[in-house]
Amino acid sequence: MRLLIVSVLGMVLVVSSILPAKASECSPSRNHRDASWKPYYDGRLIDSHFHIPSPLDIEPPRPVLGNNVTLADIDCTLKSEGTSNIFAFFPVFTSFSYQNFIDWTHKAEARYPKRFVPFIMPPGKDDVPPTMGATKLKKMLKHNRGLFQGYGEIGLYDLPNRRADDYAPDATIFQKIYPVVRQHKLMVYFHPGDNQVDNFEETLADNPDINFLVHGDQIQNDISNLMDQYSNIYYSVDMLYGDQYLLRADGTKQAFLDGFTDFETIMAIDLATWKPLIEAHPNRFLWSTDRGDAVWTFDRNVGYTLANYGRAFIARLDPAVQEKFAYKNAERLMTVSGL
Repeated sequence: MRLLIVSVLGMVLVVSSILPAKASECSPSRNHRDASWKPYYDGRLIDSHFHIPSPLDIEPPRPVLGNNVTLADIDCTLKSEGTSNIFAFFPVFTSFSYQNFIDWTHKAEARYPKRFVPFIMPPGKDDVPPTMGATKLKKMLKHNRGLFQGYGEIGLYDLPNRRADDYAPDATIFQKIYPVVRQHKLMVYFHPGDNQVDNFEETLADNPDINFLVHGDQIQNDISNLMDQYSNIYYSVDMLYGDQYLLRADGTKQAFLDGFTDFETIMAIDLATWKPLIEAHPNRFLWSTDRGDAVWTFDRNVGYTLANYGRAFIARLDPAVQEKFAYKNAERLMTVSGL
């Protein structure tokens, strides 16, 4: 009975979550191009890691689409900060009617064409296993060909109820999923776990026609070597801001904004960490933010700060690399996946 009630509620929230905001609500509070952050990249941005909230209140008080966040809110934030597109992870939970989520994604695409680059993110119940099986995924994609451009984000790291060793990139569940992904020309987005580099090498070698996009400190130290050997791996850089993750679910908006007080110090850390890697592999790294764990991460001032810091960082890269990192590498992956 509870599942039925939640499913019906989800359908109601799906409708409200796609309603457009009024024009006055979408007007940026200020121009996103802030020349005071000098030097400053003034071009296009694509955010390659963005979590869309679920319309089902399954983990309160996290973001709930249609309740404390709407797609109209997200669209307005992106307009305000000057981000043209996002790789949008749409969660499809196996314990509810997935058709609700498919309808919701279709409506989002119709209302905001190409703003959201849809990824299908189907976690297993309690993330064990970390995703649905190939048969269900194939059925879902079969009747919605062309809707999704990516599969993920799928977390492979340790959790209280599972180990990274249980679900490496070459685990049986993924071996059955890769042919489905290949058939639909989808990118694959993984957050690897510790000690999975060897498994990842085998996966990259066995699937040269699938593009894998990854992030996370578990693979950060090995990403350059992997890129040297394999042409189908990309890295999404969301840990700028002093090489730390500021958008934590247990954080606050004010704590996030306070993290930028010592701008020169955190910028120096980021340049030391990321500039050599990005410039050594200029076609493989993408800018991103990893928003979505808390309601405040969708706030317009938060988005404005993320984008402006990103622009300040990009301006310090080799000029030949700047647009590639800002949007061209992401755009190329979008084109390959059929968007």
